[in-house]
Amino acid sequence: MQNLVSSSVEPTATHAASKSLRHALRYINRFGLKAGVQAARVRARSPEPLTVQLPGVTHPLWVRPGTSDVETFDEVFMASEYDVQLPDFAPRSILDLGANVGYTSVLFAVRWPEARILAVEPATDNMVLLKRNTGPYRGVTAIRAAVWSRPAEVAVTNPEAAANAYRMSDASGGAGEERIPAHTVGQLIERLGCARLNLLKMDVEGAEAEIFRGPLEWLDRVDVMVVELHDRIVPGCAAALYDALHGRHFQQEIVGQNLVIDLR
Repeated sequence: MQNLVSSSVEPTATHAASKSLRHALRYINRFGLKAGVQAARVRARSPEPLTVQLPGVTHPLWVRPGTSDVETFDEVFMASEYDVQLPDFAPRSILDLGANVGYTSVLFAVRWPEARILAVEPATDNMVLLKRNTGPYRGVTAIRAAVWSRPAEVAVTNPEAAANAYRMSDASGGAGEERIPAHTVGQLIERLGCARLNLLKMDVEGAEAEIFRGPLEWLDRVDVMVVELHDRIVPGCAAALYDALHGRHFQQEIVGQNLVIDLR
């Protein structure tokens, strides 16, 4: 009996160690030895956020280890899913919708330091790290809000979900419901204070269906969109996007999970 227990535990421990080593090597290969070893700590379980200093990123990044922050960190800094490569493109005005804890806003701020960036995030638990991560960058403003097809109040429908997967719906007015102000894309462009929006990043967990089915006058003011669609969560997201684009000239590329849509 003792041997059976021992033989069942050892492979599990060995597998975990091997997996940790593989992750560490990936980070080292991407960022170099010092930064890679530091970045690998995000895979550990820890009750407290920690900081990671990456090459080329001006200020340390805050991460909650062992949470969905790691998935978002990897998408932005390992897989480069927001590395927008378009000719003659240096945006000066950027909306980051579904900013989460600010990694895309930081990436944009480092790459285009003259840009004004409005980072919009509805979840209270993400706002603390969003402000920590973007606070050192003078061009970034972070606000707690959602984006919707019309001015409204919304609420999180799945508060038990991972911090990068919160979904919104119209607030019902139920007891204990936390209401979140929701703005249209047009209102947020006005808040940013620009005649044209050069870059619109949208990762809003299915709310894009609501947004693209609503009034679309703001779309005439947008140069480039980077959109992640969530049809697996809200059927009809892709249909709503392409209905909105019908009759418009655009070019499209797929980068990881994102569509890069050039409307210029």
